[in-house]
Amino acid sequence: MSAPATSALRGMALAKSFRSGRVETRVLQGLSLDIAPGELTLVEGPSGCGKSTLLALLGGLLRPDSGTVQALGVDLWALRPRELERFRLEHTGFVFQGFNLFGALTAVEQVMLPLGYLGLSAAEARTRAQEALAEVGIEDRAQLRPAELSGGEKQRVAIARALAKRPQLLFADEPTSALDAANGQRVIDILHNIARRHGSAVLCVSHDPRLISHGDRVLLMEDGRILTDQRPAPPIRTMPLETPPDTPLLTRLREETAE
Repeated sequence: MSAPATSALRGMALAKSFRSGRVETRVLQGLSLDIAPGELTLVEGPSGCGKSTLLALLGGLLRPDSGTVQALGVDLWALRPRELERFRLEHTGFVFQGFNLFGALTAVEQVMLPLGYLGLSAAEARTRAQEALAEVGIEDRAQLRPAELSGGEKQRVAIARALAKRPQLLFADEPTSALDAANGQRVIDILHNIARRHGSAVLCVSHDPRLISHGDRVLLMEDGRILTDQRPAPPIRTMPLETPPDTPLLTRLREETAE
């Protein structure tokens, strides 16, 4: 598979197996891929083909049995645990099919929650949260709680929560599986706009065939391997992501997490 000119995320020779008793199941088998910034990359395939496992490996949530993951030039699995946590906090956003919202919090409070860990003041966090809710089109739902929101609105709150961190890497795991066609289309359009407007590398895994025509790039996956790599639409050109040469990302992470 040819690598794009600029890579925000790279997995090399990734392998992962899971064991249940005496039975070992190989999920990924030496898979390699590059994900470019400013694009929505869709990984399509049937349930059980390894899509979510791949996303977890690339997002720093699950360690591969072998292979490496380079995110923004950093070898994720060479980081110490606290460094990895800090990297995920500062540079990644996650959207899951289950929304993962807190029943007692309003929409704007849901979005503000992770911003406090980034060191933003309450006022700064509220402003950024309101901007993120406006970007996904539900600023008028800011004071509502999950029980008062539709499924599509809940998913947009979850996207706003990830977006408010201004991540360079955004991961979405089956974000439309619980939604009807109209809301699913709206969610995928939002993810596409995030890639285009913010230059983020957006990786979305799904088994929903409705999404295939909406990605900048579509990878078809089966049995732990990538079968095809296609571009249904022209790629979006954006400025490459760069780390300032005088403050290497890894050095800064280690300085911030040093005790």
